[in-house]
Amino acid sequence: MNVPTPDVGDFEAVARVIASRRTSMLVDTERDVDDDVLDDLFRLAAWAPCHKRTWPWRFCKVRGDSRGRLGSVVATAMERSGDPTPKVDKARTKYLRTPVVLVIGSVVGDTPNRTVENRDATAAAVQNLMLAASARGLATYWGSCPTGASDDVARFAGFDDGTSIVGLFYLGWATSSPEAPERPAPIVTRRD
Repeated sequence: MNVPTPDVGDFEAVARVIASRRTSMLVDTERDVDDDVLDDLFRLAAWAPCHKRTWPWRFCKVRGDSRGRLGSVVATAMERSGDPTPKVDKARTKYLRTPVVLVIGSVVGDTPNRTVENRDATAAAVQNLMLAASARGLATYWGSCPTGASDDVARFAGFDDGTSIVGLFYLGWATSSPEAPERPAPIVTRRD
């Protein structure tokens, strides 16, 4: 993928993509997302700022029957943590809602501060990925990894020990877009 030098007109295009991104699972459940599209999203995610160039993000594509296996891994961890049975039961099938689920993790750093910086960089990579997905017509939803399930999900995804799960991302071709929620004005302190 060639990355062109931006021009001033690109600002409006970027602004439109940012303002159009929605958290949504209104997707065509029968239409898969091609590996080429996913690989483009991962490449763009990797352009995120990264202190000390640790490149800490890890991605796992989950589709087909593996989505149900992911649900079982999460549900088992939730049971172990004492979550209520209805919540555990829901976890077993919830990853079947979209054709693709992305598990995104952040590797542990060589110091506690670096671990925090790695997670920040991974969150920036997530934003790049979600904006790129919106620009392609995909809907995304950032789901949290349930408490106590991170290590199990990291093992399922084939990540190194200690990798923190930043999120479980539902992904599919959008069928519609929800209305944008009101956004509060940014809080800005000025020191001129």
